[in-house]
Amino acid sequence: MLFYLLWFLFYIPLCIVYPCRVIGKKNLPKKGRVIFSANHQTLNDPIIVALKLGGRRRFHFMAKSPLFDNKLKGAFLKKMGAYPVHCCSSDVTAVKTTLKLLREEKAVCIFPEGARLVTSEANELKHGVAMFSLRTKTPIVPAFFVKKTMAFVPNKLIIAKPIELYNMEQFKDKRIDKELLDEASKIIKKGIMDIRNNYQKEQQEKRLKKLKKKYNRLVKNTEEE
Repeated sequence: MLFYLLWFLFYIPLCIVYPCRVIGKKNLPKKGRVIFSANHQTLNDPIIVALKLGGRRRFHFMAKSPLFDNKLKGAFLKKMGAYPVHCCSSDVTAVKTTLKLLREEKAVCIFPEGARLVTSEANELKHGVAMFSLRTKTPIVPAFFVKKTMAFVPNKLIIAKPIELYNMEQFKDKRIDKELLDEASKIIKKGIMDIRNNYQKEQQEKRLKKLKKKYNRLVKNTEEE
């Protein structure tokens, strides 16, 4: 209840501060377990995900444990769907919490690199997303922020169709080990980077069309003269 009240109150102000257009929102299922997985460059990314998609799904987020040191702040974060994870070690509690949420048909947002990146280039992914997906048979919805999410900078969040690792032949009835998770993580990374590559290709084609129109107009004006 608190989540939706805050979402309603802050939606318009935060949309003004963080203008971000969502493309492909229909690719995010309205019901059922799902892992939302996007590139991660700033602390604002979870805010944008919760803000722009909160009307469709309520997300649960992993957040670094130091953010919960303050009891009041920690209580607020938990109400907003966040739960702590110790990034420097294997956090069994965070793993169990994630598995529990997915088995309860909830939506969990996990940034697969495990840390913020300086550029839009994806690093090697951690095994978490692949492991959670395979263990709970949860679809992964890949997404990509075109730019860093910064105040008053127009941005785009592009969402692609879900990846169902558990339905792929190479993962069916297989023991989940490091080799399998490496292969699964490569597929997830490709899904995210394909969004970026397709977007860049579309933008390049648009620029070429504009240049072609300008060129044709210039040629036509020259001929008329």
